[in-house]
Amino acid sequence: MDADLTLQEDLVYKWLKDNPEFFNNYPDILPAAITVSGKVLSLEAGQLKKLQKQNEKLSDKLEDILKRLHRNDEIHKTYHEIQISLLTATTPQELIKVTTKSTEDQLSVGRITVAINTSEKDITDLYKNLSEDFPLDRLFFIPSDELSQTLKKPAKPVIRVGLEGNNRNLFFGDHSDKIRSEALVPLFSHPNHERARLIGSLNIGDPSPSRFLPSDSTELLQDLADVLGLCLNRLANCTNIKPDQ
Repeated sequence: MDADLTLQEDLVYKWLKDNPEFFNNYPDILPAAITVSGKVLSLEAGQLKKLQKQNEKLSDKLEDILKRLHRNDEIHKTYHEIQISLLTATTPQELIKVTTKSTEDQLSVGRITVAINTSEKDITDLYKNLSEDFPLDRLFFIPSDELSQTLKKPAKPVIRVGLEGNNRNLFFGDHSDKIRSEALVPLFSHPNHERARLIGSLNIGDPSPSRFLPSDSTELLQDLADVLGLCLNRLANCTNIKPDQ
């Protein structure tokens, strides 16, 4: 009888060694096993429970990381789609409409406008004669010194919150009183900003005071503004583009 019991224990022992995940898969039987085997298994069970908790924490962290990665992928995809829309715009009017209202919807922000440096005659000439359906409240012409005063020298993205935007009306017109945070991103004549002229700004505002914060990264916004600057220069340099198109 004892020999049979020993044989069965040996088989159980061997099987458990070959299947180390058994108690992980069936933790409900651990209390009974602890009662039978005493202190040694009790300590091992406590260690197992500790490892299980650590594993749960790691799983939660991994899930958070995956969510952020997915969110970042969606953001980059959206910006890529916007840039493609800018590059495929064929007229000055279409370019402004895509940059403002369409991009506004895609980014879910309160207001987007474009400001053009009045010193950039070739670009301002594009918008001399506008059709009746052109959104005049989306395009503003600002003197070079006022642009430089706001965007500094060398020009770089500026984030303003609350009452910081004391000249907000220059960039958002009649909608300036609804803006509580904004990102003003310089438009350059060339991707190499050090050698480029400041031709305007891409202005993104929102009613929420926390939508844009000084700690926010502006790299994607500057990339978007760089594409817009190239598109404006391309249209200005195309002799077959007429101002009223």
